[in-house]
Amino acid sequence: MKDSGTIDHSTGTRRARLAPWIAVGLAALWLLGAASPPREGEYRVTEFSRLPVVYQGRVKPIDTLARNSLMIVSKKQTFVDADGRSQPAVHWLLDVMAGALREHGPAEKHRVFRIENDQVLALVGLAPRPNLRYAVEEFSGRMEALQTEAERARARAPAERDLVDVKILELYEQVRLYVELARLEIPHLVPPMTADETWKPFAEAAGESQTTGRDNAAARSLGGMLMDWLDRKPEAFNQDLAAYRETLDKTMPEVLRRTDFEVFFNRFEPFYRCAVLYVALMLLAFCSWLGWSEPLRRSAYRLLILTLLVHSLALVARMWLQGYAPVTNLYSSAIFIGWGIAGLAVGLEAVFRNGLAAAVAGLSGFLTMLIAHHLSGDGDTMEMMQAVLDTNFWLATHVTVVTLGYSATFLAGLLGTLTLVLGVFTNLLGAKPYRSLGKMTYAILCFAMLFSFVGTVLGGIWADQSWGRFWGWDPKENGAFMIVLWNALILHARWGGMVRERGIAVLAVFGNIVTGWSWFGVNMLGVGLHSYGFMNSAAFWLSAFAVSQVAVMGLGLVPPQYWRSRTGGAAQPVA
Repeated sequence: MKDSGTIDHSTGTRRARLAPWIAVGLAALWLLGAASPPREGEYRVTEFSRLPVVYQGRVKPIDTLARNSLMIVSKKQTFVDADGRSQPAVHWLLDVMAGALREHGPAEKHRVFRIENDQVLALVGLAPRPNLRYAVEEFSGRMEALQTEAERARARAPAERDLVDVKILELYEQVRLYVELARLEIPHLVPPMTADETWKPFAEAAGESQTTGRDNAAARSLGGMLMDWLDRKPEAFNQDLAAYRETLDKTMPEVLRRTDFEVFFNRFEPFYRCAVLYVALMLLAFCSWLGWSEPLRRSAYRLLILTLLVHSLALVARMWLQGYAPVTNLYSSAIFIGWGIAGLAVGLEAVFRNGLAAAVAGLSGFLTMLIAHHLSGDGDTMEMMQAVLDTNFWLATHVTVVTLGYSATFLAGLLGTLTLVLGVFTNLLGAKPYRSLGKMTYAILCFAMLFSFVGTVLGGIWADQSWGRFWGWDPKENGAFMIVLWNALILHARWGGMVRERGIAVLAVFGNIVTGWSWFGVNMLGVGLHSYGFMNSAAFWLSAFAVSQVAVMGLGLVPPQYWRSRTGGAAQPVA
């Protein structure tokens, strides 16, 4: 990185001009390969996975139910069968549901239950093993003991439960989910065939057919497919599936279009693809500071644009499938914050052209995708909205705007982090790049101030309409107010000449702590009208994040003469 504030523009060879297009072309080919349809085996399992069901209030494909259920039980969306082969979640779900037709189904032998706690393992009579996964048949004789301990743990107040209580309840809920699936009590698998019918669980529909003597064609077809799967009759399975699908094509074509697309969405895994691309462009941006600067910087920038495009299309797809604005829960807030930072970084990179914004976007994009991945383990990420939140206008205005404020505040904090880390530990940050980072941080803080303030005011208007008061000092409201106050403090300090580049960087880093608290911390309190995403397990990571940010702020207190980079104007007081 030259002291001019931009990357070296001297490389004009043909190879240098082609490098950005090669990077984008390779990424595009990788994405196209991931989007290609899978190869069917002797069973048309992919076709079966597209069949619609109703569970937790929305119509979804069997594929989504299978992935979410296995994720809850195993923390993975694949499993290893008895032959040691990795299989998709829908194979596991087929084995589970088909087991309802026989006393002992094949799913009982699948080692899918992840049990980590030694005391829970002892409770159910198991010994630790390397992969921490166990089959139902291995602890079926200890179900009564598990239920007794789960009832004891549930009787305790949530604040009084220790780690063992939490893990016992977690395993108990996983087993209950498995049992309900194995008994075909969930989901609502049988669709309505006439206008006066509703979706029903298979067990209920089959029971009604036996009681009333009325034939339910959908239940008969589904039962036939499950029996074919159990008896290993692929031709009969495929024939029954084709006939059932043809019936649904006539009665609910729009539903099938949505479930078909959702299966593609699940298989393509766009946010995982974005995470990989964010890492790639981050590495390109970092390498551009070491040599062959301009070609690598332009490669990172164009790859950022491609990644932002994929990220945007994935958000639009989720909105279409769910029928809501992009931010509805903690999972969707994580992927939206990553998108907001990437969008702002594209604008910064277009103006400053130094690779700094691309590097920050790559890092933040990967981290937000990682956070989203860990937030997806609790079930359907497109869950139904809380009744008080089920207002699309306010979801599209207040929630979206205030989350953009989160994105901008985090981006400013990351730019401040980059300023301090590069300045103290490397010789890459010359005087003009240092001042460029200060300008970038200031510009984003102005954006953060605008959106956090407007979003908070819109939230007050929504609160007045929903709860009859504009402001109630709710923990989430206080968190939003803290973000507004902190951004205002930084801007006033800068306008008053109290701080310059180094001071802005230090203060912006503390903005990460304030925003992290508003985003996750108030949810973990478990009180207030906004605690819809209670996450006790995030306490450690939020605390660790805050400690890391304090440590970064400490770098700003290092006298500039001890910085490895010669920043020129760094000899300004922090405050």
